[in-house]
Amino acid sequence: MGGLLEVEGIRFKYSDKDLFNNVSFRILQKDHIVLVGDNGTGKSTFMNLIAKNLIPDSGKIEWMNGVSFAYLDQHLKVNQDVSIIDYISEVFKPLLEKEKLMNSYYDMLATCKEYEYEKYLNYAQAIQDELDKANFYAMNSTIGNMINGLGIKEYGMDTKLSTLSGGQRAKVYLAKQLLEAPDVLLMDEPTNFLDVSHIEWLADYLKSFPKAFVVISHDEGFLRAIGEVVYNLSNKVLTRYNMPYDTFLKEKELRDSQYEKAYVNQQAFIKRTQEFIQKNIVRATTTKQAQSRRKMLERIEVLEKPKNHEPMHLTFPFSKGLGQEVLKLDNLTVGYKDKVVLENLNFLMKQNQKIAILGHNGVGKSTILKTIMGIIPALGGRYVWNPSADLNYFAQEEKYDDITTPIEYLRYYYHMKTDGELRSVLATAGIKGDLATRPMSSLSGGQQTKVRLALMTMKKSNILIFDEPTNHLDVMSKAELWESIDKFPGSVILVTHEDDFYEGLVDMELKFGTDKE
Repeated sequence: MGGLLEVEGIRFKYSDKDLFNNVSFRILQKDHIVLVGDNGTGKSTFMNLIAKNLIPDSGKIEWMNGVSFAYLDQHLKVNQDVSIIDYISEVFKPLLEKEKLMNSYYDMLATCKEYEYEKYLNYAQAIQDELDKANFYAMNSTIGNMINGLGIKEYGMDTKLSTLSGGQRAKVYLAKQLLEAPDVLLMDEPTNFLDVSHIEWLADYLKSFPKAFVVISHDEGFLRAIGEVVYNLSNKVLTRYNMPYDTFLKEKELRDSQYEKAYVNQQAFIKRTQEFIQKNIVRATTTKQAQSRRKMLERIEVLEKPKNHEPMHLTFPFSKGLGQEVLKLDNLTVGYKDKVVLENLNFLMKQNQKIAILGHNGVGKSTILKTIMGIIPALGGRYVWNPSADLNYFAQEEKYDDITTPIEYLRYYYHMKTDGELRSVLATAGIKGDLATRPMSSLSGGQQTKVRLALMTMKKSNILIFDEPTNHLDVMSKAELWESIDKFPGSVILVTHEDDFYEGLVDMELKFGTDKE
């Protein structure tokens, strides 16, 4: 089976931290690869390396001649002043131009000289064969399958990208990448902005994808559905497992245990050897032996200390009890300026209720939260909080500059706290050591989420409001967050697209409409 990509001996340092130790990796034809590892191990950085967006410190990354790849990340920058249909149709632009040329040759047949007739006919026929081979005439049904499967059609195909929500735009970018059908799809968290039905559609699409892909995701159900080969990034090394994701989980436990033993034994050997060298290097009779062992030590590939998951022990402090009525929506209409997203909402939230707000991307879930938080004004009706309500809010997205560290991020809100106090808070979210002093922008998405969750533990409240808190968290961190929310004695409003996260956690589900805005 032919190789599409060969990666050998990669080392890469990010913010003075070694992420990879002599890493090797390969993509074979039709490989359906999932790339997994704890938050902060460097999965997205590795994807950027193989996508040629970053240059390694050493080693080689070699795509085979003629192999095409497309990279989808969560921060794609594109011209947004175009309609959905025009953006997606760009994929077929070369074929549309060929069709135009073919038609011009056919037009020439009506006016050309007799001896030129066969030449133009052959030209046109050659292009016709190319279009048939590229399945050009199935273009409309191909686009139709994609926009229906991902729920894009509901937005209106003439809608400009600039007017879509972040999640809606991500789906359009994903659709275009899938339509391009390169030899290798590279996708970082493609399900973050997808609803359950669209995740299922994408999983089915990728399972039958005839080419290769590499996918990073923290959605275990999705990984189970698509993963035929697993690359696990742990202890700065990538290990390939030629097996489905479920089988990998069992195999990984065994390998982790073996690695730990190997590390302990190697450390003991190094210590014994160093002690021998110190004792014998100055003795004339044993100097050669000591020198020999020193050379041997220099040649040893020292194993990294096993990097275990840094657990989160989050406690959201409770302020005070509330009366029976916590939040009342009275004919509330939400949206932006003259654009109504949801209208005439009526609802009463009672004391200590935990509620999940569900619905397709773009239906207005985040807009509801921003409105009741007072971030954007209501377009009609009203919302009334209990006068004793203390709100604690986790926004879906936040931007970071290249300077602010986690400690400084917390200090902006609590400027009297010492570095030591802030480090202790961050540690409860698994942000320890140098992570606390690195720029927020250099942390992984999961680590950024943990810093923001740490901030929430510094505020006493009786109502927690979360907008997609699990988007970047690894499996164990999600379980820890679930426990922390479950233990909170007050009220909770949760927006999430992960049904396995809110099941068993909430008392009530509020479902809103379709993708149509």
